[in-house]
Amino acid sequence: MRQRNIPGVGAFIESLFTCLPVLGIINFIFIAIVLYTDIQPYLLVHMPWIKLWIFMLALTFLVGSMMILVYKFVLPSLWAFRGRQMFGKETRENDESRNNSTN
Repeated sequence: MRQRNIPGVGAFIESLFTCLPVLGIINFIFIAIVLYTDIQPYLLVHMPWIKLWIFMLALTFLVGSMMILVYKFVLPSLWAFRGRQMFGKETRENDESRNNSTN
């Protein structure tokens, strides 16, 4: 099947996917504030000391922990998979270990 080049579409898609993480962060903050206001009556009964800034700090800690786990465990696997799919090669670590074993 022949592919078509439509001017500007690639730039639009690239710009869109580059700004989506920022929009996602802003959306997450707004949803967290709405969630806090919705569950505030329950929180006041069971945890009267929790304020919006403590709630946001706890969510930041939770999201930060998840980001560290993704960085440590998911991204290396994703990069290795993409390398095999795009270039038919193993990861650089595997290439280096093969080079060291042949020397």
